[in-house]
Amino acid sequence: MELSRRFFLKMSGAFAVCLGADPLSVFADPAGKSARRGKTLVVVFLRGGADGLNLIVPFADPGYAKLRRSIAIAPPGAEGGALDLDGSFGIHPRLHALVPHFASGLAVAAHAVGHARNTRSHFEEQDVWETGVVGNTMASDGWVNRHLATCAGNGPIRAVAIGDTLPRIMQGKVAAYAISGVDDLTLPSDQTDPATLAGGLQRAYGAGAGAGSARDLLGQTGKTTLEGIRELQSLVGKEYVPVAPYPETDLARKLREAARLIKAGVGLEVVEIDYGGWDTHQSQGGATGYFGDLAQDLGDSLSAFAIDLAERMDDVLVVTLSDFGRTAAENGTQGTDHGWANCMIALGGPVRRAGKGSPRKVLGAWPGLAPEQLWEGRDLLHTTDFRDVIGEAVRVHLGNPKLATVLPGHEAKEVGLVV
Repeated sequence: MELSRRFFLKMSGAFAVCLGADPLSVFADPAGKSARRGKTLVVVFLRGGADGLNLIVPFADPGYAKLRRSIAIAPPGAEGGALDLDGSFGIHPRLHALVPHFASGLAVAAHAVGHARNTRSHFEEQDVWETGVVGNTMASDGWVNRHLATCAGNGPIRAVAIGDTLPRIMQGKVAAYAISGVDDLTLPSDQTDPATLAGGLQRAYGAGAGAGSARDLLGQTGKTTLEGIRELQSLVGKEYVPVAPYPETDLARKLREAARLIKAGVGLEVVEIDYGGWDTHQSQGGATGYFGDLAQDLGDSLSAFAIDLAERMDDVLVVTLSDFGRTAAENGTQGTDHGWANCMIALGGPVRRAGKGSPRKVLGAWPGLAPEQLWEGRDLLHTTDFRDVIGEAVRVHLGNPKLATVLPGHEAKEVGLVV
C-alpha cells in the first residue's frame, strides 16, 4: 500500500516526537544540556480558580472561621472537620486519601502562592500561569514548551497533554500534541514495517523539500521517528492493569493514562491534565456539597496514581496549578469569588527527598487572615511567587538550568519543594 504524505507528516511531526520536538529537530537543543533521564513532571491544572483556603485549611487562624460562616471547614476533631497536618493547617476531609502521602512525606502543600499583578480574570490568569509571563502574554508560548525548546530529551515521547485540546502551557515553537488516551494512537497494521515507514518518510518529506533537505531531516529524525512509532505500537490495544483500581472519573482516567505512559519508559518528561469546575461562586459547600465532591475526586485520583506507580514515584513530581485563589470571605450566595493567593499541592519522591527524613506538610510564609493582613481588604496575600515553584520543578527535577528562558523576566528564588 502506498503511504500518504499526510500520514507520514502526522507520524513524524506528531507521533514520533509527540510533543517535545519540532519535526525539523528531534531535540530542540541537541548541543545543550539534556533533561534528567527518567524524570517526569505531571501538571494538574485546576481550571476555574480552586478555593485553596478550603483545600489546605488554616484552621488555627481565627480569621478563617469568621470570614466563612457557612462554608468554613471545622477544626480537626469536629464532625466534618479538617484532617490535621501540623497543628495549624489541615486538609479538606474529603481529601482523606492523601493523608498517608502527607504522613510519609510524599506530599506537601505550598500555601499563599501567587504573583503581584493578578487581574482576577480567568482568561488572563490562566495565560499567566501557563506561560510563566506576568503582563503581556499575548505573544508568549507556554513555559513547558520553552523547557522542551531549551533542553534536549532522552526518548521519542517527551511530553503529552491528556485531553481533547492542546493547552496554552504546551503551545509554542516546539511541536506539541494532545491525546485523550493511549489507544487514540492506533496505527494501521499494514503501515508498521520499518522499511516501509522509512521509504514513506523519504517520499513524504521529499515532496516538500529538496533532496538534501529530506536526507538531512531523516538523518536527524528518522531513527527517533521509528523508535517512537514502535514505542506507541507497543502500548496501543494492550490491556493495562494498574496496581490498584482508579476511581471511575475523568480525572482518574487521565491520570491512569499518564501512569501507563510513564511505565512505558518512552522518555516522557511532562504530562498536563486539566480538571475543571472550580469556579465556585455559589452553593460551594463546606465539608460536603459540590466543592467536597471536587476535592474527593482530586484526592482519590492522585492517591490512586501514586499507588499505581509505586516505586516509580521516586522519579515523578505532580504539582497542581490554578487560575487564582478565592476571596477570603464567602459571598452572599454561600460561595467565593475570584481572589488572589492560592495553595499548590505537590506529590512525589522529589518532595520526600527534600524533607530529608522529616515529612513537611505546608511550605511558605503564612500572611494571616486578619482584616489588616488581607490583600486589598479581601484576599489572601501571596508570599511565594508561583514561578519560584515551577522554576524549581524545571531546574531541579527536570534538570533544565535555563530558567532565564523558561521563565523570562523572573529571578527565581529557592522554595525547597524538591531535590
